[in-house]
Amino acid sequence: MTDDPPPAPQAVTPPTLTVAFHPPQYAQTLPPSALARLDARLAHLHARTPDDVLHATLRDAARLLGAHLTFRAAGRCAHAHPWQADAALLGVSVRRAAHLLHLRGGNRCDPGELHAAVGRWPTGTLLVARRGVICAQLNLACDLDRLALDDLELEGPPGPDVALYAHRLRPGGQLAAWHTPRWPRS
Repeated sequence: MTDDPPPAPQAVTPPTLTVAFHPPQYAQTLPPSALARLDARLAHLHARTPDDVLHATLRDAARLLGAHLTFRAAGRCAHAHPWQADAALLGVSVRRAAHLLHLRGGNRCDPGELHAAVGRWPTGTLLVARRGVICAQLNLACDLDRLALDDLELEGPPGPDVALYAHRLRPGGQLAAWHTPRWPRS
């Protein structure tokens, strides 16, 4: 009786992320070092990244970069584009949202200052929380979301249970973030 030969080791292909800036006529697969220069959070995605973290990070990065993103790993594929409707964070706790989006720290400022600052940003994300739960996620590159930003009455102090967190990308792929005093510390 002969034994079967041992199975050949299978080649492990590393995950890839394809970036296509809008409009997506040209797409390119980038190495982790280049991804980190676009958005440092993208360089940390791997084949075992939990689905909720992967999708939240891709959608937020796509909005901030104005790009179509495609993540591929063995048996997995996830897509995100800049204008994708995203309600996945609505109803999620502030701490969970911060974990999903890799949000750390940020400059503390009053609501009026934050509103004035994000009103001038061409891109960015504003998270609005009430009683510790995300109730709105605004894409500052979208005119419709900007209308919702104008509806936020932030000149005086917001209600006792309202917290805001705004972030955008700085050159080099790092997040620049601001939050109101009621946003829990990470």
